Amino acid sequence: MDIGEFKRALTAFADEPSDVDVRLGKVVAQVRDDLIDVTIRYSLNESRELEVIENGQPYSARVWLINRVARLPQLADRIIASTSIPPALAAQSPFVVPSGSLSRDLSVTLDLNGEEHVPDAVAALLSKASNSLPGATSVLYVTSDAGEGKTTVINKAARLQAKHYKEKTASSLIVPIPLSGRAFLTFDDAVIAALVNKLRFNYLYFDAFVQLVRMGAIVPAFDGYEEMLVEGSRGEAVSALGNLVQSLDSTGTVFIAARKAFFEYLSFKTQAKLLDAIGDRSASFSRLELSRWTKDQFCEYGERRAADNPEEIYATVAARLGPEHPLLTRAVLVRRLFDVAAVGADRAKLTELLGSNPHDYFYTFVEAIVKREASEKWLFKVAGDVMEPLLDIQEHHQLLSQIAQEMWQSSTTSLRYDVLDVLVDLFAEGRKKSAVAIRQIKERLKQHSLLAADTSRGQALSFDHEDFQNFYLGEALGLLLSKLSRAELQAFLSVNLVPIATVEQAVQYLVRHKVDLNAVLGTISAINESETGFSFCKENCGAVAMRIAECIPSRDRTLLLSGMLFSTGALAGRTLFRVSFEGGHFQPTSISKSKLAEVEFKACEFERLEVDAGKQLVGCTFTGCRVESLLSTARDEQTFDPALISEWLRQSGARIGDDEAPAQQQVHAPDERTVLLGRFLRVFLRTTYVDEEYVRLRLGKGFASLFLDEVLPALLSSRVLEEVQWKGQGIQRRYRLLVPMSAVNQALERSRGSFDGFLLAIRS
Repeated sequence: MDIGEFKRALTAFADEPSDVDVRLGKVVAQVRDDLIDVTIRYSLNESRELEVIENGQPYSARVWLINRVARLPQLADRIIASTSIPPALAAQSPFVVPSGSLSRDLSVTLDLNGEEHVPDAVAALLSKASNSLPGATSVLYVTSDAGEGKTTVINKAARLQAKHYKEKTASSLIVPIPLSGRAFLTFDDAVIAALVNKLRFNYLYFDAFVQLVRMGAIVPAFDGYEEMLVEGSRGEAVSALGNLVQSLDSTGTVFIAARKAFFEYLSFKTQAKLLDAIGDRSASFSRLELSRWTKDQFCEYGERRAADNPEEIYATVAARLGPEHPLLTRAVLVRRLFDVAAVGADRAKLTELLGSNPHDYFYTFVEAIVKREASEKWLFKVAGDVMEPLLDIQEHHQLLSQIAQEMWQSSTTSLRYDVLDVLVDLFAEGRKKSAVAIRQIKERLKQHSLLAADTSRGQALSFDHEDFQNFYLGEALGLLLSKLSRAELQAFLSVNLVPIATVEQAVQYLVRHKVDLNAVLGTISAINESETGFSFCKENCGAVAMRIAECIPSRDRTLLLSGMLFSTGALAGRTLFRVSFEGGHFQPTSISKSKLAEVEFKACEFERLEVDAGKQLVGCTFTGCRVESLLSTARDEQTFDPALISEWLRQSGARIGDDEAPAQQQVHAPDERTVLLGRFLRVFLRTTYVDEEYVRLRLGKGFASLFLDEVLPALLSSRVLEEVQWKGQGIQRRYRLLVPMSAVNQALERSRGSFDGFLLAIRS
C-alpha cells in the first residue's frame, strides 16, 4: 500500500476529507469521535512497506486500517453473534451441507460451459472469499430456486469465515446483506441497513465499506437479489450492480444470491444494462449452483433431527409424489415435513392426504402444520381442565391470509406488533370472539410456527419463509377472485407483480372451492380492458388469465384472451387447449415443455420466442403476429429476419396465417459471420476482456479461421472492438468491447441477420 492509497482509504472513514491530514511522516485524523495522531514510515526491510507507528508499536498500514480504523475484529464478532443459531433451534433445524456445481472464472478455465462438481458448497464460498482474483472484480452468483438453501449457505459461510478471521487463518470477512426482494436503485441503503440494524455495527460509511471491499477485507454477499434480476424489468438491479462493480475499479469480490445468473439469460438486451454500467472496468463472472437435496441428504437431516426411520418417510412421500418432488428436495419444505411427521399418526394422515390430492400438495402440507398448531398449541381453559381451541383451522387460514394481504398492500415482508394487534382486533370482532380470546390470540400469534420475528425491524413479525407468505397471499387473492369484486381485485393487482407461486395458489383455491372459472376469467378480462398501457395490474391479469385458461376443463368453444400483457416465460411449461390470443403482448418466453393444441395467436407481439428442437408448435397458428426475434436453442442461433422467423416457425410445426403453404417471400440462409459474431459476443457476458486463445477455443477449428480472417478485422475497423496491449508471456492478443452492448443489440436487430447490415447499423 502506497501513501496515496493509504490517504484515500483513511479519508473514506472520516466525516469530511478535511478531517484527515497526512504530511511529513505524521497522520492526524478525526474518525467519528476518535482523534488519531500517529506517525508513518517505510519498513527497513527489502519490501519497504508503509508502516504506522502508534504508541510505539509498528503496524502494517493495511492491518492498522482494518483493525484500528475499520474495527473489523468487532464486525467479525457481530457476524458470529447474528448468524449463530441457539442450540435448541439448531437441534430442531440442523444444517446439512449442500453440494453444487461451480462454473469458474474464465481466468481459471477456458471452457465457457464447463462445470465442476463441488461436494461442499460452503467450502467453495470460503475458498472464493479467501482467494480473490487480482486485476478484476470477481462476481460469484449463488443460484438455486427458492427454499433450496441460498440464505442458509451464505450465513453459514459468513459465520465460519468470521471465526477463521478471529483465529487469524483468514484475512477477509463475508458480510451477508439481505435485500428481501426490495426494489432499489443503489446499494447504499441496503448495505448500511444491514450493518446498523442487523449487525449493530455503526462504524462504516458506504464509501468506507466499498474501500474495504476493494482492499479484499470484506466480501459482500447480497441475498434476495432474484426478484430484481429478471428479464422484462426496468433494469434498476443490474444497473445498481454495474455501478457497484465500476466503483470497485477492477478489485474485490462480490457474492450475489439469485435464482439465475445474469449471463444465463439469452438476450443481449438484458445483459446490456449491466455491461454498459460496468464500463471499461475489468470484471469476471462465475456461478455456484446449489444442487437439490438427494435421498442421502434427506435421510442425514432426519437422523440429525433424531426422527424415527427417515428412510421410511422418504419412501412413503416419494411413492406418492415422486423422488423429485419439492417436499423431498427443498430444504425449507423438508424441515416442515419432519415437523409434521414427528408424530406417527400425523405422518400417516399426511401421506394419505398427499396421495389423494397431489396437485394441491402445498395446501395439504400447510394445513397439516396449521392443524397441529390449532389442536395442540392454540388452546385456552374453558372450565377446570377443559381446553378449547382459540381458532379452528379455517380461521387460522383466514387470519394468516389477512396478514399476508396487509404485508402485500404495505409493500413489506413484516408487520409491527401494533399493526398485527389491529388486524387481530378486526378479525376477532367479525367473529364475535371474547376479550380474553382476543388477548390470547395476540400473544399466541408471536409464537406461530409459520411466523418468525423480524430482528431487523425490532418488534415485528414476518413469515418464516417466502413460500408461506406467497401461499397465504394466494389464498387471499383466491378469495377476492371468488367474490368477483372488480374494485378490490384491481386494487390488489395494482400493487406490484404477483409472484407466480401466489397465482398458482389462488387458482388452486378456486378449484378447491369449485368456483366458476369462466365467471372469474370474465372479471379478469373486464379489469384488463379498463387498464391502459403497461401496468402491474395488466401484467397480473395476464398471469392469472393464463393459469385459469389451463384449468378450465375441455370445452366445445374456443377460449378468448384479448389485449393482454404476458410476463416473461408465460408460455413455458403450459398445457393449453382451444385458446385464442388476440392483440396480446408477450415478453420473452420459451415454449419448453409446453403442450399447445388448437392454439391461435392473432395480431400478437412477441419480444422474443424461444423454440427447441422438434415439432413443438404443431397445432399453433400465427396470424398477423410480429415476432421481434426467434431463438432456436437447437441451432444456438437467434434471428431478427422476419422471413427467417416465419420459416423457423413452420419448421417447428406452426401454421402461418390462413394458408399452410409457405409465404411468397425469399428466405435467405443466415449469414455465417453474424452467427459467429453472436457466439463471440456471449464471451463478454462472463468477462470484460477476451484473449485470442479463448476465441479459438470457443469457436473451434472449423470457424475460428473465418472469424479471425473476416469478422475480427471488420469489428476492429468499425471500432466495435479494440485491441488491448498484452503484457503476459508469449505472443497473444487481447480485445475489449468499445461499443455499448445496448448499441450492439440494436444493431443486431436492425441487421436482420446480415453481417454487413450490422456493420452499417453500428457505423450509423
